Amino acid sequence: MQSVPDVTDERLVQAVLDGDRDTFGHVVERYKRGIASFIGASVRQPSDVADLTQETFLRAFAHLGTFNPDLGRFSTWLYHIARNVVRTFLGRSLRRPPLAELGEEQTLENTVPDHSREADPAGGVLRAEAEAEVRAALAQLPERTRTILALRFYDNMDYQTIASTMGLSLGNVKTLIHRGKLALAHKLREREAAAEGNSPTRTFRVVEGFGELQLV
Repeated sequence: MQSVPDVTDERLVQAVLDGDRDTFGHVVERYKRGIASFIGASVRQPSDVADLTQETFLRAFAHLGTFNPDLGRFSTWLYHIARNVVRTFLGRSLRRPPLAELGEEQTLENTVPDHSREADPAGGVLRAEAEAEVRAALAQLPERTRTILALRFYDNMDYQTIASTMGLSLGNVKTLIHRGKLALAHKLREREAAAEGNSPTRTFRVVEGFGELQLV
């Protein structure tokens, strides 16, 4: 097999189905960060995120034979499994993320987990607090909106890939992301006002490009 980064998902899946079970580890490595971030947009506790991420891949492995590349992309199939895992989990629990302090000068882009924190160890706590606040606000949005925003800002998917993954038109995805950012900004503003006794000192604006949500 050629270098793993150049191998398509479909070839990796076929290798597993042909008996090379270890190849599934490459599938996990390819998607584990995105799936964990996707799940983390709806689930607060890191231990739960880790468990649900593992459950997603266990389900995918157990049902790998049902994946049909003629019906869609592997990523679409895998994220549908993750969505179902999250739905089941949330159906068993009414847990909601607690209010967290939103750090100054934080943008939505900056709330994405920084996997190179050794470059800025002092900022780790601040990023964690801001991330917790955004996740809490995301959890209050409708499922489809929350899912699309998570794919965009936590998994860095482009609009066309999101459209393919969600089975939506490109125009619909653009509209949902635009409306979702406005809704998320509103939720964050509401949470800040509540934390400050209904006297917000900051506002949110939406600008074009990646990392649109910004404190001003």
